[in-house]
Amino acid sequence: MDIALVVNLNSRRGSQRFADFAQQALPASRVVATRTLDDVTRFVDGLGRLGVPRVLLSGGGDGTAIGLLDALRAGCHDFPTLGIVKLGTGNAWAASTNAPSPRKALQTIARAVEQGHSHTALPTSDFYLLEVEGRLTPFAGSGWDAEVLHDYKLQRAALPEALKPFAEGAPGYFASLFTRTVPRNLFSRARPRVRLINLGAEALTFDPHGRVVAVPNSGPGTVLYDGPYGVAGAGTSSELGFGFKALHFARTMPGRMHARVYAAGTAEATRRLPQLWTGQHPLPHSHDFLLTHCRMEFDREVPVEIGGDAIGLRKSVEYRVAPQVVRLVEWERLGQQVN
Repeated sequence: MDIALVVNLNSRRGSQRFADFAQQALPASRVVATRTLDDVTRFVDGLGRLGVPRVLLSGGGDGTAIGLLDALRAGCHDFPTLGIVKLGTGNAWAASTNAPSPRKALQTIARAVEQGHSHTALPTSDFYLLEVEGRLTPFAGSGWDAEVLHDYKLQRAALPEALKPFAEGAPGYFASLFTRTVPRNLFSRARPRVRLINLGAEALTFDPHGRVVAVPNSGPGTVLYDGPYGVAGAGTSSELGFGFKALHFARTMPGRMHARVYAAGTAEATRRLPQLWTGQHPLPHSHDFLLTHCRMEFDREVPVEIGGDAIGLRKSVEYRVAPQVVRLVEWERLGQQVN
């Protein structure tokens, strides 16, 4: 089986030690350790000479996988089967494929190789992606999710080096949420507003039982929502990281994204955090749609994130389901297959 693994040394759990372990576990594979986007670009540029691997393992977070796919697309390469090895912080996309610990993931692939499995025998699922500002991503958005990511990074950067490990992952995320993001929004006088405009196929939504229903007269140009918001985003992945199932309808229909505006105030959103976290439906003040293309327009510049990476302030964001589809390794099924 032709395998390559990219290890992002800047990811939370990425290290040269892990890259060395990977080379031992998969001795016939190509293992590349990267620190910058230029490193990723050089790796992909080299595929013109070495060939695109049948299986590409992305060792990092959501941003690492997104960077690889963007570079492959820019180089006009077909997407190989992609396996997410969760070395990142939020690991939203990895959770969507039931990814095990990084070492177990490599050991599972190694057993598949030992047992003579070809890349076509790996259990996979087709995963649609969004295109946002020219980048491929499983999710993107604005509001509290983008704010808390920004706050998380600021909080971690302000800590002494010895304390940073204690502010990583879910504990650091929740600390940022309740000490920075929530207080700031509780005392904010004017809530931001958003207009959600459908630009693609007729919109679909959900009845109280979660069944898909059509939105009448909802073709291109239709304003699906206009009002205040706390979270406004879209995705083809149900999770945004740390187990947060914010886009719980994302895998409902191939070729559609879950576009969501959650309009409750900060106090109510905080009170309903368990329901928000687990993707409960119906939820008061939640406006949920299945769309192919849309634009969100804001009444001011707001922070925006793409795949968990803050990209700065925007007054509008356009979301489109990308034509490319990637095959993702389903780790739980693979583990059952090789054990």
